[in-house]
Amino acid sequence: MVTAKAIRKKIGKVEGDLKKRVVSLEKDLTSLVKKLDKKEKEVKKLREKMTSKLVKNVKKKVKKAKKKVARRLSKIL
Repeated sequence: MVTAKAIRKKIGKVEGDLKKRVVSLEKDLTSLVKKLDKKEKEVKKLREKMTSKLVKNVKKKVKKAKKKVARRLSKIL
């Protein structure tokens, strides 16, 4: 028969192992959260960069279109 002392010893060992696993998982989780934040910042920067490029392209196209319209109007008049 197993004594109460042996049972308490096994339970204590299991609790210790579980505590170690929990600590390990918490560390992993914090590192993943940091990585996620970093990637989100990168995505935000890239999104802003792309939108600014698109705005610049649209502005260039509008400017060129205005010039073409002005030239055609000057030819007509």
